[in-house]
Amino acid sequence: MKRLLPLFLIPFAACGQLGKSQPPTSTASEMRTIESTDVKPGVIDPPPVLSDEGGAAPKPHAPIPGTTAPVISEKDEQLRASLPFAPAIAMDPVDGSKISILADTPTVQTKTRLFYFSSEEHKREFVANPEQFMKGAFSKL
Repeated sequence: MKRLLPLFLIPFAACGQLGKSQPPTSTASEMRTIESTDVKPGVIDPPPVLSDEGGAAPKPHAPIPGTTAPVISEKDEQLRASLPFAPAIAMDPVDGSKISILADTPTVQTKTRLFYFSSEEHKREFVANPEQFMKGAFSKL
């Protein structure tokens, strides 16, 4: 029994050591906590920057040759204001091209949708066989 008494006392003695706080020491292998770190922020190196040597200046954005930007009139502004969506751009169901919606843009109204076309030729092609284009690749857009 006397031999077992020290075995019972060792865990209780170790528990008493856990509650005592020790002053922080700074060694390289020790974990740093909020209490043991310096309050001053560290110095951070700036990110690398590309030099201007040998690089050509960026090209300005120019319109694509052969295309012209549409001129928007007062009628066009009124039409665009009445649309339930913005920007006023649609997709031609015949060829999939993007169209800027203007007052003179060819349109066809079906039971469920309003279709916009880039040309009268595309409008005639659509009217001749609308089921072909409603089930095509561009019908879901």
